[in-house]
Amino acid sequence: SNRLQYDGHEKRIFQINASMSVRGSNTGNFFAFFIVKNGNPATSLDETATLMRINTTSDITPVSITGTVSLNPGDFIEIWGQRISGSGTTDLSIFSMNMSIN
Repeated sequence: SNRLQYDGHEKRIFQINASMSVRGSNTGNFFAFFIVKNGNPATSLDETATLMRINTTSDITPVSITGTVSLNPGDFIEIWGQRISGSGTTDLSIFSMNMSIN
């Protein structure tokens, strides 16, 4: 799962750190990876957006995401991805993903 939920008792501000290793199946496409709060695209944390370009289909590209977020008890965050440019179908393989909040 790419979801972290805050189960504390009061509202807090957290530092987010995430990293992934990604490979794509279609060269020349650009993707953005970013943090979304509570599964709602309207609450995406734009300042966390990190861009990645698929140079070759054999490259595994490291992606890191950092930012801050305010969470109430029961709130959660997820990593989302979106194609920025390119066409057709592109498969993304995520080989590793780590996410922590402090």
